[in-house]
Amino acid sequence: MTKRILVGTAIVIATIIIIGVLLKLKPEPPKKKPFVQAIVVETKTVEGEDIQFIVDSQGPVLPVENSTMVAEVSGRIISVSDNFRVGAFVEKGETLFAIDPANYVANVRSAEAALAQAQASYQDAKARTEQARKDWKKIGKGEPSDLVLRLPQLKQAEASVQSAEADLMRARRDLERTKVKASFNALIQSKMVGLGQFVNVGSQVATLYGTEYAEVRLPVPDQELAYLSLPDMENPQKQPDVRLMGSYAGKEQNWFGKIVRTEGVVEQTNRLTYLVAQIQDPYNLKAQNSDDRPLRFGTFVRAEIAGKQREGLIALPRQALYFGNTVLILENESEIRLQEVTLARTEANTIYIDTGLNSGDEVIVTPVHNPVNGMKVQKVGSQSKSSTANTNDTALSSSADTAKQ
Repeated sequence: MTKRILVGTAIVIATIIIIGVLLKLKPEPPKKKPFVQAIVVETKTVEGEDIQFIVDSQGPVLPVENSTMVAEVSGRIISVSDNFRVGAFVEKGETLFAIDPANYVANVRSAEAALAQAQASYQDAKARTEQARKDWKKIGKGEPSDLVLRLPQLKQAEASVQSAEADLMRARRDLERTKVKASFNALIQSKMVGLGQFVNVGSQVATLYGTEYAEVRLPVPDQELAYLSLPDMENPQKQPDVRLMGSYAGKEQNWFGKIVRTEGVVEQTNRLTYLVAQIQDPYNLKAQNSDDRPLRFGTFVRAEIAGKQREGLIALPRQALYFGNTVLILENESEIRLQEVTLARTEANTIYIDTGLNSGDEVIVTPVHNPVNGMKVQKVGSQSKSSTANTNDTALSSSADTAKQ
């Protein structure tokens, strides 16, 4: 029994010795350097440039002149112009329709007769006054009174002439008003009367939109006014250019105008300031280029207002900004450095940097989660080279291990 125990113990000890010898003889596996996957980023090499700020807005196109015409005399409409229809263009002074003038011609004739009679009475009174003056010189002494010279009668006759002249002027004016004319170059937006209709004084007959100019009310937030040079009392000629963009016949079109004034108050409902852009000849009635598209009243347009120009600014995508005033600079081709900057302006998609960056700096423009100084990154385009280098290093290590064995 003791012999068996000794033999078993010897076998166990021999086994342990053999395993230990084999482990010592086993070659060590090749050691590889740990590989850290760096974040791939895009960069932009920045350069200072002169930038003109653009302020965006929008609004509907409206006529500068908007007039509702009314009849100034009563009567039946006896003729209508071919242009007196909705959508037609009329020129200043063009007759739109005519009211029956018969009664007004008669009034003119009557006023002319009354004036002739008043003038005759005035001449008679004037002759009587002259005769009275001569008679007084023959038989009178001292200065004659007004009654002796019949001056009250003369003044009455003179007043009658003036009254008759005013009546004639009024009758002629009413006769002229039987022809209803456009007060300015216009588009007929609506009409309320037609041939054969009877109109009274004060009846609305048509609405006209002036075609010389159009305007657009453009709301702008108060902070955006800092980027604009607006017309004021001292510099009324300071009129920024504005580009209007809208749709015509299903295609995007551009029109150009100028900011001519501000409305001078802040709208209480939305706390915005309204600028007024003016566009000359919106319907291209005077344009020689027939390819120009009309800017129709009522069109809703987007506007880009030319603002102030700044020198040496750097423009970057909005996503390049961190913590409100910091951008990421790529250093040594693989490390991040946080750099504080001063912003000249922030837009929805773009930031403009005034100070903090130098021309030639390489700024990271792709989002980086929780960036810190010294963080490792990899620039787009260099990862293929790194992958090739890592593959070569692995191949060399494997070849060296094989040679050792």
